[in-house]
Amino acid sequence: MEMSLSEKLTYSTVLIRCKYADGTIGSGTGFIINLCQNDETRTCVPVIITNNHVVENSIETQFEFCLQDEEGNPIDNKSFSITYRDNAWIQHPDKAIDLRCLPVANVLRELEKRHVKVFYIPLEVSLIAKTEQLESLSAMEDVIMIGYPTGLSDKYNHKPIIRKGITATHLKKNYQGKKEFLVDIACFPGSSGSPIFILNEGTYHIGNDLYAGSRIVFVGVLYGGPQYSAAGDFVLMNLPNMPQPRSLTQIPMNLGVAIKAELILAFEEKFSNHKLENEEQFNG
Repeated sequence: MEMSLSEKLTYSTVLIRCKYADGTIGSGTGFIINLCQNDETRTCVPVIITNNHVVENSIETQFEFCLQDEEGNPIDNKSFSITYRDNAWIQHPDKAIDLRCLPVANVLRELEKRHVKVFYIPLEVSLIAKTEQLESLSAMEDVIMIGYPTGLSDKYNHKPIIRKGITATHLKKNYQGKKEFLVDIACFPGSSGSPIFILNEGTYHIGNDLYAGSRIVFVGVLYGGPQYSAAGDFVLMNLPNMPQPRSLTQIPMNLGVAIKAELILAFEEKFSNHKLENEEQFNG
């Protein structure tokens, strides 16, 4: 039985657990996307993308994948963990953008040599919202966010948590003049790096027209949210990588700030502008 779009998306994210230089630990969300897809050579640059603040100063980062059987089907209740101790995370060309990526072709190639078959379904850049798509959207669109709030997951089936909400600002606008937007959705520590999609299965509207079929549009990556402090101060902050002690807890407004997905394309441009090394490319 073929997977639905929503089920496929649950295989595109990874739970990220970090051990930081100061001895603390934390978690966040990452997602796998294929950059620089070349249909002629059947190569791409697979990367894991998350927020800069999730992995900054991490001295040991762990990712978890589910395994696959000999027919290429996922074995949901069997997982394989990869522990990463290097520092090859690539910062976004614009350092003000809270995104980093990690090329994983070399890791995937090494797993193949060891006959370890992990199952994942990468996102494609073709899913990223284009300008004309954003222009056609309404001011309020249903969205889903996939990730690991407070590190929570279905541990038995190795699946992320799906949350649903609406856009709180118009996607065709740049919130506060930045390539960002607000979502009305519950956001907790660990949700940083979660991809956000418009996903319709069955029917959907564009303007006043009703369409039959399914639609998926990759619109953004969560990184923070407006919160009140215990003292009543209003702040816009990155979502922390771990729950804070009650006395220090910021009070969330159930609003999240997301980076527009189009900014991911700067990573693809960065790879395209230099000669790709063998360890970066992977046969798709």
